[in-house]
Amino acid sequence: MLEKRYYDGLLDVTRFTRKELLESFRMAGYMLSEASFYKKVEELVKNGQIIRVGRNVYSLPDDKRLTYEYKYSELAEEVAQEIAQQYPYVNFSIFEFVQLNDFVNQLIAHNVIFLSVEAEIMDFVFETLRDKYPGKVLINPTIEIYHQYWSDNMIVLGKLTTEAPKGQKASWHTRLEKILVDIMAEPLLLASISRAEYPHIYKDAFDRYIVDENGLFRYASRRKVTKKIKELIRKETDIVLRTKE
Repeated sequence: MLEKRYYDGLLDVTRFTRKELLESFRMAGYMLSEASFYKKVEELVKNGQIIRVGRNVYSLPDDKRLTYEYKYSELAEEVAQEIAQQYPYVNFSIFEFVQLNDFVNQLIAHNVIFLSVEAEIMDFVFETLRDKYPGKVLINPTIEIYHQYWSDNMIVLGKLTTEAPKGQKASWHTRLEKILVDIMAEPLLLASISRAEYPHIYKDAFDRYIVDENGLFRYASRRKVTKKIKELIRKETDIVLRTKE
């Protein structure tokens, strides 16, 4: 946990700004430069000792909540390695359908690899993967095509939304915030997940893991589902948001 002397002045508040945290540091006798303080804040966030809940707004962690992590399948790791080797400067992300088994009641038995890449290079990536995994790769399929050609461990290639949150351990990992937005925005996921599962997915995610609400709603805005997500949270869960984003 964050050493108590750092945040003595913050114990009675649920949220605090970066400026208030700096003042708390200084009250504890730490005279840090702005650069040193910025580095310290990023270190505290990375280690889970404070939680970023808005733009320059933080809170102390709930001991019960964890930083979201997921162990990717061998196929996902193999695809990621192939893309990284062939296109070393391209941004991409991978989401596995079975990742949702951490949250849903009706477990998913068969996996799908959802690979998102920058639009300009999608066709080249498709050709690369089609040669390596013949008959297993679809590019921007409609819901009808997706279900018609579905197979276990299929790879679905789509466009990466600009400013999508990147993974912490590896940039291609899909962060929890991105999952929560994509399941509300991606037609293929909307057609594959029971509507009854959504409140439970959100409630379980917020109860068990640290959620960067600012990052969540910034990405939701890019995908035009902010209102949809807030209505779900307000009407169908007891989640109390820490930020007014």
